[in-house]
Amino acid sequence: MNILVTGGCGFIGSNFINYLLKKDSNITIYNVDCLNYCANEKNVLHHPRYHFIKGNITSKDLISHILYEYSIDAIIHFAAQSHVDNSFDNSLQYTTVNVYGTHVLLQASKEYGKLKRFLHFSTDEVYGEVDLEHTGCHERSLLNPTNPYAATKAAAEFLVRSYYHSFKLPTVIVRCNNVYGPNQYPEKVIPKFIKQLKEGKKLTIHGKGDTRRNFIWAEDVASATELIFHKGEINEIYNIGTTQEFSVMDVAQILIDKLTDDKQLDSHITFVEDRPFNDFRYSVDRTRLMELGWQEVHTNFIENIEHLLSMS
Repeated sequence: MNILVTGGCGFIGSNFINYLLKKDSNITIYNVDCLNYCANEKNVLHHPRYHFIKGNITSKDLISHILYEYSIDAIIHFAAQSHVDNSFDNSLQYTTVNVYGTHVLLQASKEYGKLKRFLHFSTDEVYGEVDLEHTGCHERSLLNPTNPYAATKAAAEFLVRSYYHSFKLPTVIVRCNNVYGPNQYPEKVIPKFIKQLKEGKKLTIHGKGDTRRNFIWAEDVASATELIFHKGEINEIYNIGTTQEFSVMDVAQILIDKLTDDKQLDSHITFVEDRPFNDFRYSVDRTRLMELGWQEVHTNFIENIEHLLSMS
């Protein structure tokens, strides 16, 4: 099977490619990535069944050429602008990449007419924030995005669903919690905090630091994505979630304990202005994914952090 992966030099995409190449000897991967600031070609291991193509998903000519030239059987679409903070100041770029780029892929795939599957990777942020008592959004929950990034991801999902209903394109959507692990660019909270502490700087905490996130290890996301790709039902949505939930202050304290001598929270943090709007908490119900047979393996957050620190 020939698979086109978009954004495969980014954090989630590269971890998925490395996982899939080790696990499945019957696939060849073609990775198209524009190599923006947070992508690195070196994130993907050299492999005879891996081919890199530098380019942008907003180019329909390029995408169409790849589909025909390499007889692509399926697309796994990771490519996106994903840094929420930047989306407040540069929202038009997020629309261009996340919405128009997805539309280009869908239209090229429709015209190509030979895809067996189009898997679109989305985010739990499309659901919007929930309170502490909320037990988890399920796949049919109302979408309520509250920042420009999440809104563009929700818009892209509607396009994906429309291409199934209008043209019977075999689409599947994945919505995922916050991912952490190797090769993550230090704009996201865990690698950013690690970098700041190793450079002897204070951790920058938005607002009060009480926002909460569920953090899932990158290889568990890769295994879930691979399972959904093979066993997920067409025109369905699957949440990839974890029970490892922490506040930003929790994460700060854990990393301060691991990387400093005095381990005093107050001496290693500084509070900065919060985002224009910062969702308090996200939570997803992962029942449908578990019913496919998936099990989360890397469930000890502290051990995962220690492993991550040993690699950096």
